[in-house]
Amino acid sequence: MNRLKSGYEVIFIVPESRRHDGKRVYDWIVETAKGLGIGRMTQRGDVEGTGADGKLHSAHFFDLADQPIELMYAMDEETAERFVTAVEATGAPVFCICRPVHFGQLNDKSG
Repeated sequence: MNRLKSGYEVIFIVPESRRHDGKRVYDWIVETAKGLGIGRMTQRGDVEGTGADGKLHSAHFFDLADQPIELMYAMDEETAERFVTAVEATGAPVFCICRPVHFGQLNDKSG
């Protein structure tokens, strides 16, 4: 698998409505990633999820504000450590998953 890099998948999961210092938490995460030069990201809106407190968070037909949002990134180990540390330093409450993966762009025709 030497065509792929070894690193980490970093996923942050947060309700869309969650705010920290007046800003949506997922905006903090996206801005933190950009500030570290991390550009590739996948954002998913989940149907529902249960938080650590047992509260159900879900997308409602008329109101998506409580919808769980996942922000997924793949990067090398050093960048993952800096990223998680930087998000933690914001003080924003967010759930994080960090797991080892192999990743890379296959069949890149751009250059």
